[in-house]
Amino acid sequence: MTAKGQITLPVSVRRALGLQAGQKVSVKVSDNVVVIERAADISTVRSRLREEVQSSGTCGHIPTSGEVWEARAEDYRGDA
Repeated sequence: MTAKGQITLPVSVRRALGLQAGQKVSVKVSDNVVVIERAADISTVRSRLREEVQSSGTCGHIPTSGEVWEARAEDYRGDA
């Protein structure tokens, strides 16, 4: 570990996770164990959240970013 707290992942680990230079990772600590995972992209996170919310019955529809912008534009124009 460097003085800045940085570590280098071995090539075998980077390959196993499919990581490229500069790619984001998720780091979690649990019971003195560090877990490093390839970070999910935002569309994957949004999809998982949508599935969880819909399966729990909390909400019927989660708007996409395009729908949100359209609703804001309608509010601004006075549509609806």
